[in-house]
Amino acid sequence: MLKLPNVIFMGSKCGGEELPMRPPSPSQGNSTDGNLVKLRLDCSKVDFSGAELKKIMGNEKLAEIALVDPKRAKRILANRQSAARSKERKVRYMAELEHKVHTLQTETTTLSHLLTLLQRDSAELTSRNNELKLRIQAMEQEAQFRDALKEALTLEVHRLQLLGTAEPSGGKVFFSSLCFVRDSGPN
Repeated sequence: MLKLPNVIFMGSKCGGEELPMRPPSPSQGNSTDGNLVKLRLDCSKVDFSGAELKKIMGNEKLAEIALVDPKRAKRILANRQSAARSKERKVRYMAELEHKVHTLQTETTTLSHLLTLLQRDSAELTSRNNELKLRIQAMEQEAQFRDALKEALTLEVHRLQLLGTAEPSGGKVFFSSLCFVRDSGPN
């Protein structure tokens, strides 16, 4: 790898913008001959924007690549920008997912509470339904008992009417709790 000692970009016009001077950083040592090497970026091959130039000058390795192969430096910057956009999209996507998770958790909590209420209401309605079924069953049994009693009384009345017409002697019939006692006169 080519290591350029203390590269300083001289102010020149590139893409209609004045290139700022890049002062040597304190971490850079002097070249072996003690002189600073001054280089000009050849802008005739590739147009760099002001922001791209700042990025190139801010990174020594990228500055070296820009001097040797400006198209490659441009491609590296484009890839970095694409990676930055991708990272921003990923951050936005993660934020959207976190928002969706929060929304779904809230909805789950709400629906869980609603489900609990509905289950309680359902249990109450089931209990009430069972009570009403028992009452209907009791009423049906009572109605059947009444029908049976009515039928028994109708038959008894019919039987008594037959008995009453069959006794020409004028005997009296007394009713005593569904038991019929016949009085045939003095003993």
